[in-house]
Amino acid sequence: MKILRPLLTAVIAACMVLIGAVSYLSLKEIDYFKSSYPVTFTVEEAFYASLVEFIKIHIISLPLIAAILLCLYALWVIRE
Repeated sequence: MKILRPLLTAVIAACMVLIGAVSYLSLKEIDYFKSSYPVTFTVEEAFYASLVEFIKIHIISLPLIAAILLCLYALWVIRE
């Protein structure tokens, strides 16, 4: 039981880091599109590219958020 608390905390931290990394990479991808195609990249295309990245972030982050919630529940159950 003593090893479980740090392990769950490490899983929560790792999931948060992964969510941050995915968000950062998606932001950099949009920035790359804007810098590579400044003339042909209209406002509407920028909106749709941002929307695709937004959806991608949420699809990737959903299992990580579920893991965080599961770990928090486990920490709540095993509290001393």
